[in-house]
Amino acid sequence: MICSEPVDERRHIKGSDKLARDNTPAQHDSEPNDRGLRRARRSRFRALVQDFSPIWFTWCMNAGVIATLLHQLSYQFRGLQVLSTIAFMVDLVLYVVFSSIYILHFVMYTRQAYSELVSSVVELCLLPCWTISWMTIVSFVSLTVSNASWGAGGRFTILAVVMWWIAALWMFAMLFFAFATLIRRHTIISQDQQIPTLIIIPAVGVATLAVVGGVVASFSHDISARLAVPIIVLSFCAVGIGILLGLFLYTYLFHQLLAKGWPTPPQNTATLFILVGPMGQSAAALQLLGAAANTHGAFRAYNRGHPSFFLSGTAAEVLEVSCVLLALLMVGLAAVWLVLAFIGMLDRAYHRELVWAPTWNAIIFPTGTLATSTLLLGTEMDSPFFRVVTVILTLFLILVFFVNLGFTVARIVDGRLLIVRNDPRAAAAAVREQAKEK
Repeated sequence: MICSEPVDERRHIKGSDKLARDNTPAQHDSEPNDRGLRRARRSRFRALVQDFSPIWFTWCMNAGVIATLLHQLSYQFRGLQVLSTIAFMVDLVLYVVFSSIYILHFVMYTRQAYSELVSSVVELCLLPCWTISWMTIVSFVSLTVSNASWGAGGRFTILAVVMWWIAALWMFAMLFFAFATLIRRHTIISQDQQIPTLIIIPAVGVATLAVVGGVVASFSHDISARLAVPIIVLSFCAVGIGILLGLFLYTYLFHQLLAKGWPTPPQNTATLFILVGPMGQSAAALQLLGAAANTHGAFRAYNRGHPSFFLSGTAAEVLEVSCVLLALLMVGLAAVWLVLAFIGMLDRAYHRELVWAPTWNAIIFPTGTLATSTLLLGTEMDSPFFRVVTVILTLFLILVFFVNLGFTVARIVDGRLLIVRNDPRAAAAAVREQAKEK
């Protein structure tokens, strides 16, 4: 049973450095006085811009991963490529709109926006979603635009390469900024706090950089070895960071699950799906990079140095086999996390605690990374099993996408999400003033 939560969810991922307040939507059923109520009332535009959060970029990520899966599915039918293109266009339009609003958020409320960002663990962890969304656009340009009849000639291949290098600089900057700020400003572990599962998003982001690097090097129209090989090499570095950083964080998060149980409050249970991301995305990245080096001939065409050297056709054959083997290991671990996440959701439903919240967007992209891995394994091994699993996961992701869309639109119409005209900051200030008067 999915419950509808009767609280203000717009501030679901905002708050102070206390994770209990970060993760629990604030209730504002009554104002302390009329003065506070008048001050809290804002225009719709101001409410939209002032409260905009990077959690909204998860919509771009989700549309992008669904579009990629539809584009690459082994079982194709007439119209599936059209649906994939529509999903990619939704991704693009949402990205442009959300990026414009988020930039305005920092332009109009610079000090407040920065202060709220660095003082919130959850906001910091969600910040790389902006970059990951950009990378889904890079994938779109490489897979679709550069191979279109009107996109041939190499112009869009160069564009995809340039966009990927921008993504690389941006993603590493986000990684260092997020963790450096967390180390400098926050003490996350304490008796009354939980490490948010969202803390693993930067690791997912770096692994996503590697995946998109593999896509650009493999599928961009007529990409040269001189352009592809540097992308492949840096992508291997990125996937190493994603794997190892993910494993480090898995240790803390799994210990927390054993010590404290499912994430609290109940609406955060869906964030368990994020744990699928590092292994699912890294498995996909390794397969794509191995195929780019060997099957698509990047290393053979580059072929600098002795035949036993890493950048050679001979080495690429061994490399691709090794990548597939490692991918199988990671898919197994990702599947374990996926099953645990489903068990967590079922347990909440059994106890009538399953509540929809914006965090349900965390289900789609991480699970989509596992679906991408099984898709590639199905192609590599000519395996009907992996192909069927990919189709099942893709249908599940589409279903969750529309469930989230229905709840989100309903909350926006009700004024409880995205555009909430009552400003909780003003309400909090009124409470403080009232306390001083007493």
